[in-house]
Amino acid sequence: MARVPKKLGPYRDKRAPGITNEPFGDEAPAIDARASSKPGQTESGAFVVHLHDATKRHYDVRLEIGGVLLSFAVPHGPSLDPAKKVLAVKTEDHPIEYLDFEDVIPDGQYGAGSMIVWDRGSVTYVEGPAETELAKGKLHVELRGMKLRGRWAFVKLAKGETGNEWLLFKKQDGESDPVRAIAITEDLPRSVLSGLTVDELAGRDEIERSHLERAKKLGAKKDASLVGTLLERERSPLATPSVHEGAAAKGARVYDAQLEGVRVLAVRDGDVVALRVWTGRTPERIEAFYPDVVRALRALPMTRAAFDGELVAFDATGHPNLPRLAQRVARIAKGEAHRAVTTTPVVLVVNDVLALGDLDTRPLKLEARRALVSGLLPPLGFLRAATPLEGDEARVLATCASLGIANVIAKGKGSAYTEGQGRWSLLSTGLPPRSRSVVDHKAGEHQTTLRHVVVSNREKVFWPADPSANLRARTENYTKGDLVDYYASIADVLGPYLKDRPVILVRYPDGIDGKSFFQWNVPVGMPPWIRTLTLAHDLDEGALASTGATSPTPSRVSSPPPSQKAPKRVFLVEDRSTLVYIANLGCIPLHVLASRAPDLARADFFTIDFDVKQSELRHAVTLARTLRGLLDAIGLVGYPKTSGQTGLHVLVPLGPNQSFDTARALADLLGRLLVERHPDIATMDRIVSRRGDRVYVDTGQTGTSRAIVAPYSVRAVPGATVSTPLAWEEVTADLDPRAFTITTVPRRIAERGDLFAGLLAAQPDIPTAVAKLAVLVERSR
Repeated sequence: MARVPKKLGPYRDKRAPGITNEPFGDEAPAIDARASSKPGQTESGAFVVHLHDATKRHYDVRLEIGGVLLSFAVPHGPSLDPAKKVLAVKTEDHPIEYLDFEDVIPDGQYGAGSMIVWDRGSVTYVEGPAETELAKGKLHVELRGMKLRGRWAFVKLAKGETGNEWLLFKKQDGESDPVRAIAITEDLPRSVLSGLTVDELAGRDEIERSHLERAKKLGAKKDASLVGTLLERERSPLATPSVHEGAAAKGARVYDAQLEGVRVLAVRDGDVVALRVWTGRTPERIEAFYPDVVRALRALPMTRAAFDGELVAFDATGHPNLPRLAQRVARIAKGEAHRAVTTTPVVLVVNDVLALGDLDTRPLKLEARRALVSGLLPPLGFLRAATPLEGDEARVLATCASLGIANVIAKGKGSAYTEGQGRWSLLSTGLPPRSRSVVDHKAGEHQTTLRHVVVSNREKVFWPADPSANLRARTENYTKGDLVDYYASIADVLGPYLKDRPVILVRYPDGIDGKSFFQWNVPVGMPPWIRTLTLAHDLDEGALASTGATSPTPSRVSSPPPSQKAPKRVFLVEDRSTLVYIANLGCIPLHVLASRAPDLARADFFTIDFDVKQSELRHAVTLARTLRGLLDAIGLVGYPKTSGQTGLHVLVPLGPNQSFDTARALADLLGRLLVERHPDIATMDRIVSRRGDRVYVDTGQTGTSRAIVAPYSVRAVPGATVSTPLAWEEVTADLDPRAFTITTVPRRIAERGDLFAGLLAAQPDIPTAVAKLAVLVERSR
């Protein structure tokens, strides 16, 4: 059997991966190179502090060491008073993806309750590699978080009851503060991601409604298309100040310091987040360089919004540092995203709001817009509201000059947000800019490195060698690397069958003999360049299981109970990088719906599945060839493929804009005709015990909540077989589905091309087909 990684074994054993929304983890996730270049010698990394409202409310301090998060439960939270030593109980190691986990763990699961990201930042191990210090029972760290900073110590108790008891305390330095020892947790209770408290997290929908109600009361008017328009429009919608050498025009003014960063339009529309800049006439999208800001926008209790803001990297003194920001972007372009984001966090300082929900906030008074922003965003976090300056203009300019700020933007009190040059004025404080660095977000050569996925554990055995000589041509093991290489090699052929379709994944992080689970929602820590889609309807888990979505031992696969059914955020797999990413997660089979976004209520093909678990393949071949004749008679074309296991699938294209009712009716009537013509070898009986040795003609794999294994998808069965498109002349009694594997299929594609190419281009006459089928059904009575 495949080996469960030792470090994460206890974590996995406590959790039901198909039910909990927590990341399941891998021994070395594909984020990028670890902060320490040598195994066992971690010198620095990331840290997170969670506030967890479980059975007892407590804090969890997690430190990146050796590819996982060393975790301590701290009942009373950290204290800034060096004299106060608090208990820290070492718990199981957590996966790296947990750095960004913030959610409500479902009832009945381990650790059930709300959990927020209370603090996030980088950690340095100041007295040598972390692994060496841990072995000595101590750990001295320097934290650079948004709330916790400076030196801290963990010391193991020599006489603890369980051996997991440690003490956590602040070391004496410039960041220690006995006066604020309690206030650090009481005064700063909010998440640095979402801005919510742990008590608010479960009610985020209600909080969103309250923010929108407030905006309505302030006078915001409905414009449901505004967010979508801002996401796509070519011309910049941002307000720009006019340059003034001296004082601005008279009138009541409010002032914003112009921070040295990158001005963006930040837009969230559901799961889609865009950071748009206009360096010339055409816009660029740069969110791939700012995954920390993207995660925060997705966590915000506002599913649709548009902000005018500045992306800023602060230095150790708290000043905006443009060269630092440019260096971070360059490192991410080189494939060092995890380290760059950890060591150089970026904050989106929000100056204004253009839209909230379906409301246009631009006509509101400046003060009203500021109130909406400050009420929504956390005081400390990856998203922050800009701090306005008021008072005498000369004094404001002098104050900003003393802080090293070169420019100030003056805005008229009570003014609306106006696109282009409006009522804003750019004033100089008399200082030159601190930096003239240019942040280059151009894609081009950066695009491939930016989307580079580091594949972990390539040699891990996913398919142990099968001793049956007639089962497969080669007898050595298939590995995770073989899976990744297969999907990368066929991405151009597979891509069109996945494009715009929700993809349902089953993860086998330890291979086909290990634990496996449905990845109902995209995991925490997903790269920002991957597209996702939220399905409002329930997916039919039973239907997926019947298509072979489970392993040969179905009990190993976890599915959510009915009470856990909810909207699911699934992958849209549209390029080679995304395929490699999900393969690296251990996803083996890919299941797709018979519909495409944005119109998921319309089908473009239907499937008839010949299930031979209790029968023989030769009977399925007979039925498939009969089906081909029936399709010919009504003017439709069938495309056969192996299921990747023991049966056959025939996919029938419908063209665009067909209802699922029509698709299901066609499949069902054709199935009944097959059973009538071959009652000795075919059945549509859903009760397994009544099928006998007949082929089960399954016509129920088409629907808004039903999925079928995609063409060219690998299967989680011995031999690493593939669901492979066939030519009809191959559908004979000699057909051997076991011959199509991750080794043979790429060669087959190179030799024969894509045999399913016509499936996506077909434009059949469905009304005529329905009429002709009705005649055949009537004749059979």
